[in-house]
Amino acid sequence: MDGLTQVLAGGITQGCLYALMLLGVLLVFQVSKVMSFAYGQVGMVAAFTAWAVNAAGVPVVLALVLGALVAVLLNAAIDVVAIRHIPSDRVGLDLVVTLGLFLLIAAVMQQLIDSNSHSFPALGADTQATVLGARISVNDAVVVGLAVVVVTGAWLVLSRTSLGTNLRACAEDADIAASTGINVRALRTGTWAVAGLLASVVAVAVASRVAVDAFYMTSVLVKVFIAGMIGGLDRFWPPLLAAVGLGVYESLAVATFGADAGVPAVFLLIIAVLAVVPKRFVLDTSEARA
Repeated sequence: MDGLTQVLAGGITQGCLYALMLLGVLLVFQVSKVMSFAYGQVGMVAAFTAWAVNAAGVPVVLALVLGALVAVLLNAAIDVVAIRHIPSDRVGLDLVVTLGLFLLIAAVMQQLIDSNSHSFPALGADTQATVLGARISVNDAVVVGLAVVVVTGAWLVLSRTSLGTNLRACAEDADIAASTGINVRALRTGTWAVAGLLASVVAVAVASRVAVDAFYMTSVLVKVFIAGMIGGLDRFWPPLLAAVGLGVYESLAVATFGADAGVPAVFLLIIAVLAVVPKRFVLDTSEARA
């Protein structure tokens, strides 16, 4: 029973990381109607920046803050420089642009630093306590707590504040929203900036558990997109709950079939999802960009 508790605890923690990352994807998609393949790389830049600055002697906390700031500015710049110039009638061009940015950012980071993996500060991952029979690290507790607070806070902002009303108006029809005096461009760029902050938090948490290199966030982003497709990118709670469920599913697969089973299990899920979801997903995307 303790073994199952440990597996579920690990899965929930992993799922909370996916949910935090997916929250940024949802915010950007619902306001800008864009799925950014470069989103994981924005987080990677934050983690690599923090690692490099810390390796140069800067305290960890300050290094993390600098990394997060770089991610915020980078994601906002992607919107300002690239995304907002894509014609609304060129459906799919945003995917091509962000895929190009994915490759560009990876290449730049490999040139600036290198293509090797580097150990990241543990950030509490090596400090553990037993809770209900499961070994829980400080890192785990922070991730779960942060996910609950951030996701709940985002829901309250979106559903209970004038800012949320303005964001929903932009998502429904940007032209009408602009005609009522809403600064649509500023709201969109601000949303991209917030998403960049979320990406940096997740990327740092993931790096503290494994290592940091130019592509380590790619598999995380793929799983986040899967959760978004399952729950629907036009919704709030269903995809976020799907993200947590995906983390538990992956953890159970690894516990049952071994460490190498995680990736195949997820890709089997992709096949199942694509067999069931694509029509609704494509319709949602095309309607949103119409």
